[in-house]
Formats: sequence, C-alpha cells, structure tokens
Amino acid sequence: MLRNLMCLVVILFWLCPVWALELYVSPAGSDKAAGTLDAPLQTLEGACAAVRKQKGQQGATVWLMPGRYVRTETFALDQRDSGTQTQPVVYKAMPGAKVFIDGGKTVPMTACKPVSDAAIKKRLLAEARDKIRVIDLRALGIRDSGKLGPRGFRRAYIPAPLELFINAKPQQIARWPNTEAVPLGKVIDKGSAPRYQDYSMRPGIFSYDVKRAERWTQAKDLYVSGLFFVGYADDTIPIAKIDMEAGTFITALPHLYGFRQKGFTKWYALNLIEEIDLPGEYCVDREAGRLYFYPPHDMTDASIQVSLMTEPLVALENCSHVHFENITFENSRGTGIYIEKGNNNLIAGCTLRNLGILAVQIGKGISSFPYGKHDACGFQASGEPGEPISRAMGSWHEYIYRFTAWDRQAGTNHGILSCDIYDIGAGGISLGGGDRKTLIPAGNYVRNCDISRVNRWDRTYKAPVNIDGVGNRIEYNHIHDCPGMGIYLHGNDHVIQYNEIDHVLTDMSDQGAIYMGRDPSEAGNRFQYNFFHHVENFHEGGHGVQAIFFDDYSAACATVFGNVFYKTGNTGVIKFYLGGQNPIVNNIVIDCPQLLQRNSCKPDGPYKFMQEGLGHERCFKTLDVTKPPYSVRYPVLRDVALGIKPVDHPLIKNYIVKDDLSQFVDPDKMNFALKPDTTVYQDIPGFAEIPFGRIGLYQDACRTFDSKEKE
Repeated sequence: MLRNLMCLVVILFWLCPVWALELYVSPAGSDKAAGTLDAPLQTLEGACAAVRKQKGQQGATVWLMPGRYVRTETFALDQRDSGTQTQPVVYKAMPGAKVFIDGGKTVPMTACKPVSDAAIKKRLLAEARDKIRVIDLRALGIRDSGKLGPRGFRRAYIPAPLELFINAKPQQIARWPNTEAVPLGKVIDKGSAPRYQDYSMRPGIFSYDVKRAERWTQAKDLYVSGLFFVGYADDTIPIAKIDMEAGTFITALPHLYGFRQKGFTKWYALNLIEEIDLPGEYCVDREAGRLYFYPPHDMTDASIQVSLMTEPLVALENCSHVHFENITFENSRGTGIYIEKGNNNLIAGCTLRNLGILAVQIGKGISSFPYGKHDACGFQASGEPGEPISRAMGSWHEYIYRFTAWDRQAGTNHGILSCDIYDIGAGGISLGGGDRKTLIPAGNYVRNCDISRVNRWDRTYKAPVNIDGVGNRIEYNHIHDCPGMGIYLHGNDHVIQYNEIDHVLTDMSDQGAIYMGRDPSEAGNRFQYNFFHHVENFHEGGHGVQAIFFDDYSAACATVFGNVFYKTGNTGVIKFYLGGQNPIVNNIVIDCPQLLQRNSCKPDGPYKFMQEGLGHERCFKTLDVTKPPYSVRYPVLRDVALGIKPVDHPLIKNYIVKDDLSQFVDPDKMNFALKPDTTVYQDIPGFAEIPFGRIGLYQDACRTFDSKEKE
C-alpha cells in the first residue's frame, strides 16, 4: 500500500506543472523588498538575483511596472539565468504599462536657457539667435559628449555622439544645406586611396565653391558628409582646415577611394553652431560642454533627453530561453540588445528606437581596424586580421569579407518577433548564426517586425537587417524608408520571404534592396514571396538601383521565386555583375524596367573568379566548393568551379506587365493578388499562385496594429 502511495506521489509530481516564480519590479521599489506586487524590487539586477536564488523553479516571470529603468551599464545575463523550453525566464511589461529601458538622461526644462555668451551669439544666424536655447551639460554631470565621427563605408561601427531627443524623436545635428547636398568642387588632391593599398594617410583637398563656408572659420569640430567617389560609399569626414585664401577644404582623413568630382559626388557640412536655423536642429560644443538647440515647438510639456550609454543596454551571453517582451529600449549611443551563444532567446513586441549603433546584434563582432590602414577587401597594412570581440560590431564588415567561414558564435533559434525598430544610428539588426564550414543552420530569425529609418549616422552596408552564417530567416517584415539597402546578405541557405520592402536606396546607387555578392561559395539562399515596391531613386551619373543585386561574380547564390515587383529598379529589377546560375521563376513584374540587367556578363566569370581572383582563397582554401558538404549540397556550384557548366540565368514563367493591370484584384490600392478568374495561369502554363495576401506584417499577441504609435 505504501509503495502504491509513493508511486502515486511520483506520478502526480511529474503530471502537475511546476509553477514559475513571479516577481515585480518598479523604479520606485527597493531591492530589499520581497518582489511582490505590493513590495516590488527596484532594479533588473535585483530581479535577476532573486531568480537565481529560487529553488525548485524552472522559470520565472519578471513583471516590470510602469516607468523608466535608467541604465548606466549593461544588464548582463549568462548561463545561470536560463529558463527552459516550457518555462522560460521572461522580463515583460505589465499589461498596459509603458516600460522604458533607458540609456540616457532626462533634462529638466529649467536647464534650457537663452544664449547669453556674446561670442556664441555672434556666431548664430540673426534670424534664429533669440530662439536658440543652451543646456550646460557639465552642470548635469555629463563630461563626455562622445565623437561625431569619422563614420561611413568600410569604417568600423562606433557609438554615436551624445544626441538630443525631444518627445522621443531624434533631433537633427545642425547642417548646411538643411536638406540637399552641394556638388563636390574641383579636386585639388584626391588624397590617399586605402582601397588600393595606399596607406599614406594623405588628406584630400577640394574646392568648397560656396560663400557660406566663410562663416565656419571658428568651427572646431566641422565634418563634411556625402558621396565622394562612388555611389555606394558614404563617408563623414572631419575637416582639418578651411583654406580661405585658396577656397578649399583640407580633410583630416582620406576617403577610402580618394576624392573625385562627378555628377553624384556631393557633400553637406555637419556639426555647426553657425547653421542652427530650423526647429529641431542642435549642435554640441564639446570643448565647452554645452548643447545649443532650436526648440521644435512649444516646450511647455516637452520631454527632453540626451543619450549617454555606449555599451549595449542588455546582453544575453550563453544563456537560453530568456524573453524580453513589450519593452521600449531607447536613448543610448550604443546598441540595444546583444546576444551571443545560447538558444531560443526571444525579443517580442518590443520597441527599439533612438539608439546610436544597432537595435539588436546576434553574434560577435571584430576589433576595429584603423581606418586609412585597411582596404575594402579586409586587408590591413599591418597584416593583422583583427580579433573576435563580444558586445560590439567593430570591423565585422571587413573581416567577414576575407574570413568567410568565421563562426560568430551567435547561438541558435533566437528570435526578434513583432518588434518596431526605428530611428537607429547604424543599421537595424545584425543577424548571425550557423557554421559555414559544415553548413549546419542556426535557425535565428527576424519575423513580423516593422523596421525603418535605421541609418541616422551610417547610410550604407548597415541595413535594416544584415544577415550572415547559415540557415537564418527574415520573414513577414515591413522594411522601408532607408537611404541604403534593405537587406545585406552573406552566407548560405537563408530564407527571405513574405517581406514588404519599399522606399529604400533613397540616397545611394549601385546597390539593391537585397544585396549580396563577391563570394561564390554563398549559395542555397531563397528569396520568395516578397513584395518590392517604389525602389527607383535615380542618381545622375550613378549605376542605378535594383530590387535584387547579385554583385561581382556571384554563382548559384539564390533562387528568386514568387516575388512581386512594382515600380522597382531604374536599370533593371534584378542585376548580375559577372555572375549567374540563379533561377528566376514565377515572379510578377509590374511597371518596372527590364527584369534582368546583366553587366559585362561572361559565361566563365564566376569560374575565373574562383580560380584566379579573390574567390580562390574563399572557394578552395577556406571553403572548398568542390568537396563535401558544398559539392553535395550545391552540385551546380561545384560544376561552375570546375569549369564544367557555363554560367546561365534561367528565366522561367515570369509574368511581366506594364499597362494592363486588369488581372489584379485592386491595383489602385497595390493589391496585386491575381483575380480568381485571371487568365495568367492559362497564358503561362505552370505559373503557381503567389500568396500575396500573406506578405508583410500580421496581427499576433504583440502586434495589433493600433497599439503602437509611430510617425
């Protein structure tokens, strides 16, 4: 009888759920409290410590009560903080609560004073002088305002300088002209060109050709930003000297390619007290520790904040099954969330905004290369390759170009789900994971996210989503309103599907809304059921923009199936440069230029690149595509590498239309689902239905379409 009773107890133990711990946290609480609703803890660290102390529990829910959780250092979690698949550890806002994890400082209205310094008033424009206010940062305890730059193409990721946010909106660093750019004047000296291994660090010299520059002679921290040689390489460079007699700018650093005068090479001046002339503009005098700004509106009830933290707000390192839900991460000069190793961590229903680098970084970065001492192919003058680092991106871009099999130790099955990501400094999400040597996938994903305006500081190659590694997914997102590409891809077997991508590439050329290339071992990717529209910005003298750009000797890198293209591309919808072997099948092309643009396409292009060019190191030394697992997974890649198969572009069963849109449900509202009685299926035998209605954001527990406010 006793034995039967003991068996019953064991059975009940396994059948009954183990109730997870629940804790409550409030900025007004105390870490000495019990962590109950009536006696909440005060800090995230206090909650973490309480979770670690629990006994016999498998998970926990940490309820964050309304308020602002101000960070001065990273909230770091490790393997001790993991949950399980059935009972994760969850940090989440209480229902209806507005919860902020904040890396900045709130500025009281009383700190905003009229400008009284006579020397500063003299520098200000007369029409704005009486409207500008000054904040003494040192009086607020702020000693470090950071550095504005340099930043841009092939430069390392760096924290933003101190920024000003009013009512949760980033203000504009004072610039001239306010919205446009000025054509680059005559180039007197193009300076050194590190791109071509000229590491002499000779500055560039060019005529400024505008009388306005005569007002800037007292500026101590002047930068020029723009395109200086090619249409895909933005740069923000300090000016060492304005030579009034010669009418020239002398830069403090070279541009990667050197400077040249061309139709699209233009600049604007940045970081000038003399040019604060519009509501919302500001400038920081770093030497004096003062911030000058033009109030954007009536400031009676305004929220004024500045960014301070340079490290990630949150780091999940080697922990698993940890969730952050319905929280706003903001006001940092650095990255919002960093994830390394572990599995099944989830960021769901969060807003990530007003951050200086990235919203989320999944996987390690690389120690920063000294700019001007490396080229665009990842080679340094010193010959040193750089070292993997945690909690920073650094020179990831340069390193991965040479060391294509690098494993970023990003972990597996991490998800960014139903988040709003906007007003970020240097890209949205860096999505790593997977082993390129073995082709073992990671399964990390970005799903149902709205991502826009993520290039406030760096405009190219730091996309809404940068993806690398093996077997990751970008799906059901809306990616829009960015000056550069929408998705920048490296690696193998990624799936890019059901995304709406529009109004990207607004400021650049020679790029695609999805861009990849220069590594023929990258293969097996699939771009399917995406809707590209309004990607057609034209830059005089540039190389155009496309929906998808397979650059520089790409081979069998991706299948393009079932996508819808509308008003996309100004030279072609899909572009190859010296590559091919990508099936382009079952797509709908509406009011676009030619479907396929081929630039100098040679049948043996990828073959020669693999055998003779930089591809030799990638395709035979690091990753040999003629041997397993590559030769088994991608036999076509093996055949191209061995010269057995010529390069081709299979264009199969695509529906291309310009004027007659009668086959679509509601083209005026951009509903390009084919009507039930369409003749397309008869006209193009074998054409498969495209699930147009499933493309883009969808409603779930975190996204209700009316719960978030965003302009």
